[in-house]
Amino acid sequence: MNTDILKLYKQLDDMDQTKEVKLLKNQIRETLYPNLRMHFLELTSIGRVIGYDEFQNELKKAIELVEAQKK
Repeated sequence: MNTDILKLYKQLDDMDQTKEVKLLKNQIRETLYPNLRMHFLELTSIGRVIGYDEFQNELKKAIELVEAQKK
């Protein structure tokens, strides 16, 4: 589901930024934040199983990927 929402957001980025388009983009962002939090809680649960040190190492790798995307 998140993939479809992200595709829609990208399509909206390419459209004229009318009031309606901006409103829809804001609604999508508001939907994504709770999803992000839920996924993070799920990841934390995985950390309990694989161990928090290993989980922390994986988070560091994820942060490196995010940093690379920002450039």
